[in-house]
Amino acid sequence: MNAKRKFGELELEILKVVAEQGTATVKEIQAVLGGEDKYTSIMTVMSRLVEKGELVREKIGLQYHYSVCKKRVQPQLLNKIKKKIFGGKTAPMVSFLLETDGQISDKEIAEIEKTIRKLKDGKK
Repeated sequence: MNAKRKFGELELEILKVVAEQGTATVKEIQAVLGGEDKYTSIMTVMSRLVEKGELVREKIGLQYHYSVCKKRVQPQLLNKIKKKIFGGKTAPMVSFLLETDGQISDKEIAEIEKTIRKLKDGKK
């Protein structure tokens, strides 16, 4: 087994997989994550994500199928991360994302610059 994940990493990985697949069972999540985590650990985290309102589940046959809660807006998750990790400040969060990726294309940089120009123009 690999080294333990940092707080919240498993939650984020699960949310990413469920968002990409649209719906997933605990067993499917475990398979996508490579079997590193125990079934019961994944099930517990997914149940907690349901309690937090990030996921919804529906029992189909003998299994629960999880999907991202449509009522929750994804920026809320990013705002939680921004608040908990970056003290609620946007600049350090954006800088972290830009500096740690290392594989930002020229096209993506142009899109980011365009967004910044829009924000600047909107504040004038």
